[in-house]
Amino acid sequence: MKHNLTVVAAICIFIVVALFSFNGLPDNEVDDDSHSQLLDYKLITSNKSVSAPNADMMAMIDNNILDSKNNVLLTAVANSGMANYTLNWIESLKRCDIDKFMVFAIDSELVETLSAAGYENNVIAIPDDWFHTPVSNSLISWGNMHDYLPVTASKSLVVEHLLYLNITVWFSDVDIVFLSPNIYEYLLHKFRIRPATDALFQQRGIKDNNDINSGFFIMKPTDLMKHIISTSISVQDEDNAKYKKSKLTQQRAINRVIQSLNIDFYTSPLVLLEMELFPVGNVYYDMNIPMKYGFNPLMVHGNFRDGAEKEVALRKAGLWYI
Repeated sequence: MKHNLTVVAAICIFIVVALFSFNGLPDNEVDDDSHSQLLDYKLITSNKSVSAPNADMMAMIDNNILDSKNNVLLTAVANSGMANYTLNWIESLKRCDIDKFMVFAIDSELVETLSAAGYENNVIAIPDDWFHTPVSNSLISWGNMHDYLPVTASKSLVVEHLLYLNITVWFSDVDIVFLSPNIYEYLLHKFRIRPATDALFQQRGIKDNNDINSGFFIMKPTDLMKHIISTSISVQDEDNAKYKKSKLTQQRAINRVIQSLNIDFYTSPLVLLEMELFPVGNVYYDMNIPMKYGFNPLMVHGNFRDGAEKEVALRKAGLWYI
């Protein structure tokens, strides 16, 4: 009897070992080999050289610094096809008592439009030598990836130059509407309660594996942030050169770089903002998440709508101010 029990015990141990060998490690553990394939963000350094802005641009940047203590610049990038969205974005800033911001214009038509509206001290054309490929000045649909991708790439190019000026970049797409004068103080609060934080990102959505949305973030000029933006630019350039019908947007490129990093949950320098306070379009329009749980959003991102449909959705939500 004792012999039989010993045999049974041995068989059970063999089966357990075999199962773990077949299935891999338990879900709450990570294979050390997978860590070795990731880049340790703490070892990242950045010494890339980028072209310096001219004197006029530097003067405008200095005059529009929102917070001189933290050297923060509220920044947007747009073309003339997004002129009305840009004016609506600016009006939302004014309603939140924000008068320091800077729009980097992809084309001269947007500079003229915003200057005529009284914002000549807040808009400047992106220098030609910053662009890697020609960029359209039209309102572009997702279906036109050939023209859409260079517009998204131009955002990273501007952010990269600002980071190398030691500026903390508060970036916003112009299809965003600011709703609270407390939005900036809340972002500062998020940095204070977690001192290791380098960047705060809007979440892309509920079903997107916690991907970041590159249309709204605030980012310190650290080596890691410079690495993420610079590498995402290279990744997007390489993909566009390799594939004639590339679909690698700025957002997808940044997420790809972040996923290559070995980042610990407890000390992560990257933090996602609450979607109840910083909702993207489908979370706000379609799921009504903030209202469902009694939250008052600090902003609304009018994305998850294509082309002119963004304006329709913003109007319907009472968020079109011009």
